Amino acid sequence: MAKTQPFLTSRTALAGVLAGLGGFLAFLFIHQALIRPIWFIAPFGAVVAALAGLLVAWAYDALRPRLPQNTWLAVLAFVALLTLTQVAAFFASSVQEPIANMVFRNQALPGRLGTILTRFAIDLFLTSAVAGALAGWLVGRSKQAAGRMALAALGFAIGPGHNTPFFAGVASSQGTLWALILGAIGVAGIVFGVALQRRK
Repeated sequence: MAKTQPFLTSRTALAGVLAGLGGFLAFLFIHQALIRPIWFIAPFGAVVAALAGLLVAWAYDALRPRLPQNTWLAVLAFVALLTLTQVAAFFASSVQEPIANMVFRNQALPGRLGTILTRFAIDLFLTSAVAGALAGWLVGRSKQAAGRMALAALGFAIGPGHNTPFFAGVASSQGTLWALILGAIGVAGIVFGVALQRRK
């Protein structure tokens, strides 16, 4: 019987790390173009992006047998699933007061910090994780796929999805919000597919 290669040393894991970094770089450029430069977060953000990319690749690895055989179609289907987890968080946030109304000069207004933390915990992180688990279960048909997809959705929410509670209910900012999310995941998906295709 052929020995199974550990995930952390696999090409899929490397592709995930590279995709996370590529998506983070795209996020920084889009943020600079549409909002303001935030390059000061690059060192810490790169570490978070690499770890999130690893989680996403881990989920992809669990779902891969049930995705299209063609690599690019598989990546496209997986990216669509991951994006849907953020759509769920978007709808959960859009029916409530935007967090942007609860802060001034990056500081929470008096009495609003608890609300802000709760919104992130429930509207973004919990909703994304539950949506990810549901997507993983429906496609992967296993607890492993559901668990890994929940972690992947959580990692993506911490990354480009973290702006969702801020701007989901602000009509003038929704284009910017989705440019950040779709730009990051689009570039990440391309990097992931290219890295997977470059086999020795």
